[in-house]
Amino acid sequence: MEFFKLMKRREASPNKKGNKVAYVRPGTDYIEALGSGSAGRKKIPTVWVTAKNGDKFEIPVDPKTGRVPQEYLFARFLSINQGSRNGKERNILIDIGKEADMIHEIPDGGFTPQQLIETGWWQGVNESDIEGIDDTGARAFARELEDAAKSAQAQGMKMVLLMPDDSQKRVREILARDFNVSEVKKAVRNGGIIIKEGNPGRGAAGCYIPMQETSSLKTPVIILGKNWDEETLVHEFTHHLRHVDQTRGGLTRTPLKLNAGGERVSSRAYDTREYNSAVNLEEAATVAESLVRIQAPSKGANGYYTATKIHGDTPMERYTHDRNTLVTDKPLRGRKAEKQVTGRFDDTSISHLGYYRPGSNAANYYKERKARGTLPVPVKPLKKKKADATKGTVSGPIGATATKSPNRRIVRGKR
Repeated sequence: MEFFKLMKRREASPNKKGNKVAYVRPGTDYIEALGSGSAGRKKIPTVWVTAKNGDKFEIPVDPKTGRVPQEYLFARFLSINQGSRNGKERNILIDIGKEADMIHEIPDGGFTPQQLIETGWWQGVNESDIEGIDDTGARAFARELEDAAKSAQAQGMKMVLLMPDDSQKRVREILARDFNVSEVKKAVRNGGIIIKEGNPGRGAAGCYIPMQETSSLKTPVIILGKNWDEETLVHEFTHHLRHVDQTRGGLTRTPLKLNAGGERVSSRAYDTREYNSAVNLEEAATVAESLVRIQAPSKGANGYYTATKIHGDTPMERYTHDRNTLVTDKPLRGRKAEKQVTGRFDDTSISHLGYYRPGSNAANYYKERKARGTLPVPVKPLKKKKADATKGTVSGPIGATATKSPNRRIVRGKR
């Protein structure tokens, strides 16, 4: 944290767009992840940058260097309701598919928050490009889901995969196989997602960080641990659909509180018992749905089976029982998968999950919510206006204005 100790009030010189910075100060983001190894709140160091005109921006940084990691640049780009000066929703596919008049080169070591604001990109993502993030060459990071149905392939470009090429290939193949066209589209309908290999927390195979009201980061993240398999990815991606797909309801939608913007409400807004009960149900229903979808069961039982006691004497026996109960013919996708989970959930071992204490186990909490009439109700989404991505200049309600230009300028960041 030496960067923050040494940080002083300073004035940065403006760039040609006049994005002057008045001063900076340290801050902190709080995020909460789903996953047995990642329970509790995590802190992400940030820097608040205040412009001369009074506009304030909170930017996450690496605490050791004070620079902005590329992951957070991707997160800003994929957050379609941020980074537009007119406040209108941006279009990811248009932005990444069109060359902007100005492209910024990332300095060695990354941008400082001040440098980033001076480029103007953070404030108006659709007005310029950062090389490797949202220029046309960034397709290397956000590629199509080649194995998916043609109508869903382009949606893969809203998924940034931060991992080696062979792992990227596995991710794209699994998502295209275990989720249908409608689900892929719904997963990125209101912004993109980052899927990366990393540390999901001690003892966890993976974790999911949803969009949440306590953080300036508005792009969901899936973290896959070492030696992740098909079930790990399907489990975390199912968490994502349960959070963002408003057409789901009942058991197939997260029981955790979401605000009007679809952001997760902090656990501190709950009674402890209520929160733990909701997490038990969220994890149990997600485990069940992932078992319905995967092509073959994992070699080892999902870790949550250590916290169940029926339908077998060992975690693996209980895991195998649930797989056989939920998959009677072949793996399912889409609404068929959801209906199968809803219809057979009470027959599973995982429905008795009581991992998080104090709190009710999943089955009891599900019954409580049904009796109270407080289970999530599906909502029919409003149709979004389609934009024409084939023309040189695009503008309108989506807020994207990147254009092809014969006179592009490359702005090289200071070393």
